[in-house]
Amino acid sequence: MAQEYICLRKTNDLGSIAINKKVFESIASIEIQDEEGKMIPDSARFKNAVSCKISNEAIILNVDLKVNYQLNVNEVCSRLQDKIYNSILHMTGVKMDLIDIRINGFIF
Repeated sequence: MAQEYICLRKTNDLGSIAINKKVFESIASIEIQDEEGKMIPDSARFKNAVSCKISNEAIILNVDLKVNYQLNVNEVCSRLQDKIYNSILHMTGVKMDLIDIRINGFIF
């Protein structure tokens, strides 16, 4: 069964602190929305354009996008990876293991 939470602090006298993988997906979605006009989530092909998987305490985020055809795909994706990584680190204190951005088409 897939792991739904990542444990931030192991159980002590007060309990434990864990974050659901939906939190990471939401933060990534917000960062994509901030890039309005440059890219859109590709939810037409896939049910969820942003998905997170937690496996052996490793967090893997997959993002499926369409990018504006006038922009440099490499620069846009690299900047988005940095923004997602820094936002998740700032909001949760968790360092992402892998952020995969897959371009599935262009916006004309």
